[in-house]
Amino acid sequence: MKKLKHVTVILVICTMAVILTGCNDAYANKKQGMETRWEKSAASAKIPVMEDLIDRGQIEEAKKMLAKSLPEDPQLPQLHLLSGRIHFIEGRTEQARQDFHKAVELDSTLAEGWHLLGSLAMMEKDYDLALAQYNKALELLPANADYRVGVSEVLLEQGQIDEARETLRKGLQYQPRNLDLLLTLAQLNQQLGEVQQAIEVYEQAQLMHGNDARVLEPSGYAYVALRRWSKAAEKFEELLIQCEPETTHYNVVLRSLAMCSFNAENYDRALTCYDRLSVVYRDDPEIWIGMAQSALGLDDMTRAVYCANRVLKFKSGWAKAYAVLGSALYLKADYERSLDTFDKITTDDEYAAFAWFMTGRCYRQLGQTIQANSAFERAEQLDPDNELITMFLKRTLQSL
Repeated sequence: MKKLKHVTVILVICTMAVILTGCNDAYANKKQGMETRWEKSAASAKIPVMEDLIDRGQIEEAKKMLAKSLPEDPQLPQLHLLSGRIHFIEGRTEQARQDFHKAVELDSTLAEGWHLLGSLAMMEKDYDLALAQYNKALELLPANADYRVGVSEVLLEQGQIDEARETLRKGLQYQPRNLDLLLTLAQLNQQLGEVQQAIEVYEQAQLMHGNDARVLEPSGYAYVALRRWSKAAEKFEELLIQCEPETTHYNVVLRSLAMCSFNAENYDRALTCYDRLSVVYRDDPEIWIGMAQSALGLDDMTRAVYCANRVLKFKSGWAKAYAVLGSALYLKADYERSLDTFDKITTDDEYAAFAWFMTGRCYRQLGQTIQANSAFERAEQLDPDNELITMFLKRTLQSL
């Protein structure tokens, strides 16, 4: 009896050991599964952090985090996208392509992966492949403005202008206020020479988004193309406020504003702009000729003469500078020196007619009628409809 009881105890102990061993195995498996899921969720949670690091240019930090995250979940497509972006930033386009392909292999509905592949193909001018990959992205997310812009750019490169325009217009049906779509449509119109249509889109964009620099700058140059100087100056004036002073971009905008102000006959504003530019570009003849012409428009002949002479120090023999200098001397009633100045450009292809006309004016002021009439005849023979002559007559409000 005691022996049987002893055997029973041993059996119970063994059974308990088996049960406990099974429980331990099940617990271990469950724990491992939980750890795996945690690692995957942790890797997924890190994606926004790594994206932010890349966007802020902290590539090394992003690389360290990615190196830890990829082994945790190598099947997570977004990690391969991030790896591809880093490879691309660091100039390894082939590795980037492989990563992007891996991402879409893992998830064929990953629109961003197709778009990035399209961008690589576009960069390599493989327009057919770029269009196919961009279109895959657009089919997955038809309301995405970036994807529509990409498709339209490829279509434009392929000469499919109507298709490009239609792609953008469909995008604007989804997002009528989207600035990227509006700007791309305006720029497409501008490239096709449809400048007025481009301006209409720019004005629409400005109404929606205010004085955004991305709208003001191309809009200003569109008005320049139509020689609508006052409107162009208005855009550059607004843009200048947003530029950081003393930067290259600031000076480019300031130069554009100066040119437009001068052509709009706002000589005071033009002179102010050129004067500020002359501090930075002290030896630039274009700046000084702008100052000279603006001073001429303001009846400041002394300054016009000084600036024109300064131009000739930097660019000797420049016919335009002699034309401005001669005109300033004439308006200063210094007819002898004006004659000598215009004599230097009477054979210039662009300024000869104006030089002969002004020579006639000088001779007339000096009372030398025969020489004056001869000079006027030469001017008429060379170019009877000379724009400079017309402008000068308007400027002086005098007829022959």
